[in-house]
Amino acid sequence: MFEGPVPPIVPFSLGSLGFMTPFYREQYKECLESILKGPISITLRHRLQCHVIRDAAKNEYETEEPILVLNEVTIDRGISSFLTNLECYCDNSFVTCVQGDGLILSTTSGSTAYSLAAGGSMVHPQVPGILFTPICPHSLSFRPLIFPEHVTLRVQVPFNSRSPAWASFDGKDRKQLAPGDALVCSMAPWPVPTACLDDSTNDFLRSIHEGLHWNLRKTQSFDGPRET
Repeated sequence: MFEGPVPPIVPFSLGSLGFMTPFYREQYKECLESILKGPISITLRHRLQCHVIRDAAKNEYETEEPILVLNEVTIDRGISSFLTNLECYCDNSFVTCVQGDGLILSTTSGSTAYSLAAGGSMVHPQVPGILFTPICPHSLSFRPLIFPEHVTLRVQVPFNSRSPAWASFDGKDRKQLAPGDALVCSMAPWPVPTACLDDSTNDFLRSIHEGLHWNLRKTQSFDGPRET
């Protein structure tokens, strides 16, 4: 949907947990009237475009059209009992080899989704970048990364891998990646503009406070011990 320019979208919450849906459906008339009167604030939500390469030696895309994702693309081990073995490159520079349950390449809008559950940072959706988050890595020192928006990431299943991997795009359209296959990911040229309730920062902070109870704790007293 919307492979080119995207019209502004007014996202309504239907009751489940959502970080992109600041408007309540019960108040849709008031919301739409306010938006039509204007002015409104817009959040530009970046997307990723992905291509699958069958047989990396040929370096040819499986399809001409890219697969677009708003949250994340996940490469995991599927039903295999073996760890994934994924060779990762950034603009042809070797990054690392992921050995674990898999890898998440996420937008900043998707930073509060699967990437968050895997230990990735929460990032303001207006920040352009690609999150690089391992899933249960078999390493004590594998920390998540954030790449700038202009890079191209390539994740390849080595020819000597013990098992295939599986790619999932926004939680659906799973594709098997056999040994020798690769997935290429970069920032899509057209973001998704969504209407804000207040502005992008207030909406983001409200969503992590109300949805995740971020940094919610009992306030500590600073009075100190009383002198006797």
